[in-house]
Amino acid sequence: KVTELATHFTDHLEELEKNTSVALCGILTNIVRKTNREGKYWAALKVDDGHGTADAMVFANKYEELLPVLREDAAVFIRAAILPEDGGPPKLSIQEMVKLEDARVDLPSLISIRIWLRDETSAEKANALNELFVRKRGATEVRLRLEKPRDFSVIMDLASKVRPDREFQAEIEKICGPECIEILAN
Repeated sequence: KVTELATHFTDHLEELEKNTSVALCGILTNIVRKTNREGKYWAALKVDDGHGTADAMVFANKYEELLPVLREDAAVFIRAAILPEDGGPPKLSIQEMVKLEDARVDLPSLISIRIWLRDETSAEKANALNELFVRKRGATEVRLRLEKPRDFSVIMDLASKVRPDREFQAEIEKICGPECIEILAN
């Protein structure tokens, strides 16, 4: 689940541009509640994602909203912006945070997969796709576009539904080539 949700890990934040939006999964530690000049609460904390730790902040404008999840040792999914620090590792400004078990991977409801029928490997492709679809069952409908260059194009809607997460997409591109997958409906 973490591999599907996280876009980045704490050990690679230095390379990112200021204000880059990142998604991390980790454990909250060292939470310290502070007050700003207007007397509003904010929090400084560390996020440990198993690759390392990053300093993070929940600013006053997000503090009330995120307070229910702001717990020591809580496993969370975070969306944050990178704040560069002079002479130090970047900090995270936490924008959204939910308990890890509540985090959802949003997947499309309909995808299209283009398959070129131009060679004798078509049967191998069909077998590989079938195995992948069985392994990655889910709720997303699949439409196949079978294309033979300068000859024909056939569109078929499949009975089997899939879970087109990152792993699925990587496998499909291995089988059918780059950019063969298209999202038709969210």
